[in-house]
Amino acid sequence: MSVRFFLLCRAVLLLVLGLLSSGTVSAQAGRFDWQTGNVLFPGIKHTSLAAQEPRPLKINAVQVDLTTPGLSFRASGRDVDWGKPMPDYPSLEIRTLRTTTREFLLQARQRGQDMVLAVNSNGWRPWEKPFNHKYGGNLGLIISDGQLVSEPSRGPSLLVYRDGRVTFTQVGPDADLSGVQTAVSGFSFVLEKGEVTSKDKSLHPRTGYGLSEDRRYLILLTIDGRQAGYSEGATTAEVAEWLRHFGAWEGLNMDGGGSTTLVYWDTAAAAVRRVNHQSGGAERRVGCSLGIVLAE
Repeated sequence: MSVRFFLLCRAVLLLVLGLLSSGTVSAQAGRFDWQTGNVLFPGIKHTSLAAQEPRPLKINAVQVDLTTPGLSFRASGRDVDWGKPMPDYPSLEIRTLRTTTREFLLQARQRGQDMVLAVNSNGWRPWEKPFNHKYGGNLGLIISDGQLVSEPSRGPSLLVYRDGRVTFTQVGPDADLSGVQTAVSGFSFVLEKGEVTSKDKSLHPRTGYGLSEDRRYLILLTIDGRQAGYSEGATTAEVAEWLRHFGAWEGLNMDGGGSTTLVYWDTAAAAVRRVNHQSGGAERRVGCSLGIVLAE
């Protein structure tokens, strides 16, 4: 090997290492090393990346070790008027009260739950101009603290069982959900057995959930969008590829667009921190969020 070739290889290696250490990557090749992730809480790590190919992207990912002692999940619960017709959309029944994911986390803490992180989950109806309906309905499966909040529909679900097991599955109308403690639902599978299964080409802000092959780790992913030159959104196939990059074997595309939100509790500041950036700046009130609670 010539000295010139050796020096060239060394320069390329240093450039790659420099990009990786700065959180900037050109593509989702290989697997992310979670040893370099920032520990937010016991069993919960976070990382943020900036990609330039195939377009500018700002990406946030969280790895949750599901074997962590005291770790549990909560979803948005029933509204006090659950089951009544919506006053402004009487063809739908009330299931949840729309809140921002930030409010969802704060309200859980006000109830005495040590919720440390939350992310948006289900889509909902109605979604019609002026987009300010108070309640969420037709959300797909939601279970909170073992109570059915919203019935199953066509989308796949994340199920958390009382014994701590977590799975992604399509839930039918006659499924036995008696052992499920928490459930939320997405729009579609995008990653199955490590293979990308989605072909959608539209670019939007995205939220994705992933599960490792051994089902030990849950991956939560957000990709910002609709911000030219900063972060221009991703396809659902790219959501799958990024989930796989962060260690997922299975992956779900959740509600995205302006709903995409990932927040955590900053213990030192006693405040909620949002890690992603919405295109309009303001956080949307969503039909359902998923939260992580760490009991002492």
